[in-house]
Amino acid sequence: MPTSRVVPGRYPAPGSSQIADAIRERRGARGLTPLDGTLLHVPPVAQGWNSLLGAIRTKGSLPGDVRELMILRVAAHNHAAFEWIHHEHVGRDADTSSLPTDTGVLSALQLSALTFAHESTTVVKVSKVTTEALKTELQNNEDLLVEAAAVVATYNMVSRFLMSLDVAGMSDEVVPWPADVQEHKVSLPDSPEHYIYAQSYTVSPNAPWLVFCNSLLTDTTTWSFLLLIFSRPPDLLIFFSMINDVALVLKALSIPKVHAVVGVSQGGAVALSFGTQFPALTDNVVACDTSPKTPAGNKEAWESRIAVAKEKGMHGLADITAPRWFPDGSPLTKPRREAVDAMIENTSIEGFAIGANALMEYDLYEDGLEACQVRTLLVAGELDGGGNVAMGLRALKERWSAGKVDFQAVSRSGHLPMIDATEKFWEVLRGFLV
Repeated sequence: MPTSRVVPGRYPAPGSSQIADAIRERRGARGLTPLDGTLLHVPPVAQGWNSLLGAIRTKGSLPGDVRELMILRVAAHNHAAFEWIHHEHVGRDADTSSLPTDTGVLSALQLSALTFAHESTTVVKVSKVTTEALKTELQNNEDLLVEAAAVVATYNMVSRFLMSLDVAGMSDEVVPWPADVQEHKVSLPDSPEHYIYAQSYTVSPNAPWLVFCNSLLTDTTTWSFLLLIFSRPPDLLIFFSMINDVALVLKALSIPKVHAVVGVSQGGAVALSFGTQFPALTDNVVACDTSPKTPAGNKEAWESRIAVAKEKGMHGLADITAPRWFPDGSPLTKPRREAVDAMIENTSIEGFAIGANALMEYDLYEDGLEACQVRTLLVAGELDGGGNVAMGLRALKERWSAGKVDFQAVSRSGHLPMIDATEKFWEVLRGFLV
């Protein structure tokens, strides 16, 4: 393994440099690495680096799995393959004291730590919601919060040094996640001044595409918690749109076919209709917490909600919507409730009214839903609508007997199970898609 494709390595012989010998002592049997050989061009910097990294790695009190997860998040986002391969196996062998005790993929502490590392690395200024979530999971231990911030900051320094000087000649190597994140604004053909907003997360040119459609009153935050637990996610396209919008975005991004369209609430109806109208564009459909037609009485309910928004603003609507979405028994945490409230409050009244009107009178049966042969999974949060949403989707499965349809409920979750029961939702989704 070369030291660097930019500068030659410097490896003082044992006994000839106290600084190099101190680094060898910390490294153990592995000896000096290409990173050390690069740093030793400036011995005092190499000495300070060795002291700092030694403290971060071995003298702190963060659980080992949490520390390594944060380091790996930094390495992945900064494309630092050298950093990744030297920490991936450490992460696997790390202390497991904070791992979940049930079948969840990641614990609440691990998820909050990953979110913190992600924001600190990508936008630098970490949001109050994210910071408070991590602090809460650390039992309000301020020392551990400072240590977590120092871990992320330190390994951002490491990855930037590795990449800028092409240490070990690995700056062109691909790391698992994510390879590329882009925002897209696709103009509407009949109204060029308006556009569809989309985000794409590309991991590999050979990975399948998934499409995620969120509900009314939400944005792409709906899927952000799920996104964090993909260890090797497929390419992802996340956006809020109606049926033809999905097809339009796929065409604009030159995507001939996707592995699945996943939607929740209004987005779930979009996913079902997309499978009916564009069966050649997707292999699978996942529709969550939705209905094949406007339920009886819903027109009046939507009209009432529009009136609340106009009278009390979107904050007033959030006050009555979030408890309905996440009733008693939902494990929704305070930071996630705040994130949900923020999504609702950031929705314009006009936009909400337009979306609500679209939900007042629709019937996918009239559009030929029962004839659709696209493989479909119906998912419902167990608590959504007091169990009525799950009951309705079970009934849809029975009625849709000629299709390739399955149903699963997500226990102890509400209207948006990808938010209040992320790990359980992922287990259901993964079991269907993989």
